[in-house]
Amino acid sequence: MNRSLPATVAVRPSLRALGVATALSAAGFAVVVYLLTPWHPLGAGAPPVRPDVHTSFTPGQIARAADFRGRLGPWPYVGLVLHVLVPWVALWLAGRRAGRDGAATRWRWPTVVATVVVIALVQWVVTAPTAIHEQQVLRDFGISRQGWAGWARDQAVSWVMSTGVAVVGVLVLFWLVRRVPRRWPFAAAVAAAVLTVLGSAAYPVLVEPAFNTFRPLPRGPLTTAIQELAHRDGLGPINVVVADASRRTTGENAHVSGLGATRRVVIDDTVLHRAGQRQGEVLAIVAHELGHVEDHDVARGTAIGAAGALTGVLALGLLLSTRRGRRWFVPTSRRPAAVARTCALVLAIAATAPYVVAPLSMAVSRKIEATADVRALQATHDVPAFVQMQRDLAVTNLSDLTPAWWQTWWFASHPSPPWRIAQAHSWQQLQR
Repeated sequence: MNRSLPATVAVRPSLRALGVATALSAAGFAVVVYLLTPWHPLGAGAPPVRPDVHTSFTPGQIARAADFRGRLGPWPYVGLVLHVLVPWVALWLAGRRAGRDGAATRWRWPTVVATVVVIALVQWVVTAPTAIHEQQVLRDFGISRQGWAGWARDQAVSWVMSTGVAVVGVLVLFWLVRRVPRRWPFAAAVAAAVLTVLGSAAYPVLVEPAFNTFRPLPRGPLTTAIQELAHRDGLGPINVVVADASRRTTGENAHVSGLGATRRVVIDDTVLHRAGQRQGEVLAIVAHELGHVEDHDVARGTAIGAAGALTGVLALGLLLSTRRGRRWFVPTSRRPAAVARTCALVLAIAATAPYVVAPLSMAVSRKIEATADVRALQATHDVPAFVQMQRDLAVTNLSDLTPAWWQTWWFASHPSPPWRIAQAHSWQQLQR
């Protein structure tokens, strides 16, 4: 029995039910964010954190970081704006053609796939000059070691993966609308939340290996010291692996990824280069990542992300189910331009939404990172090593030492290096 909808049937979920569900989900999301965010990393009564870039870094270091940012200029932000604008322009163009659309098509999915791929390709083309400029600046300052062929390969892999996810996501949305036309926002919201969890768990298995090769941390004094740190924190054996970042960059980084059986601590091999002479700094980096493990921060972030996805999709469903929304969102249409317009609308909202919620998501991330810093200090009690580690990372990675407020609000997932150093000194005062 064919359960698909004829092209003339409107998709009309109950606005009242959607409104109630969206309000309840938003309230639940607010509770989840409030309860899972460590709003006071140093605890109540802690001395204020007063960052001072001039006491944390030398004039030469400050000048070099400023020179790097000056060479980058506004172009990374131009690329971001262009990336967001492309699907909105496609939506406008498809809307202009909707009234002159030709004959109905029997199959929608080729139009869906073609629309998503074309929009993604145009996004890549229009932002390529800004990406090339950024890569050239990274090469000029000695941060990037990657040749243009390797860089292009990474760009292509990233484009294929992101476009594939977009194609599957839009196809699933179209399928849900046609299978459960009055309940599709609820089904899509649940699917988005579930996929957020699965994506977090699968990231170390499916995404990271496409860009780096990983090997177990070699046995030695550093491995022993790391396991001792983990044992003192009650974490048991920790899966620590090394990424071959040095074939791309001189920058240094470490992170935790995965959930459950896929969870691991990843250290760039560029970090290990300093372990021989300055093991305390490397331990400070690892202790920060172990702090994430101790506080289950990947699971915490995933839970917040899943709750946000649930709320966001319900709100989107409510918006698209209004009278005006139904004029633009017509996934049951067999007209190619209408299908393309619907795809462009979904992609435009998906491209814009992260920056709408960025002030909240970045604020939560900065609190989580600040708390992991405190966990590192509690584990090592080595403030000088922690401070020197922050200085070295900032200088090596040419971090922004004096970000503007809007850069912090919208783009800073970590506190600035001067702030992190100042927090370490505030923590030290609390121990006296």
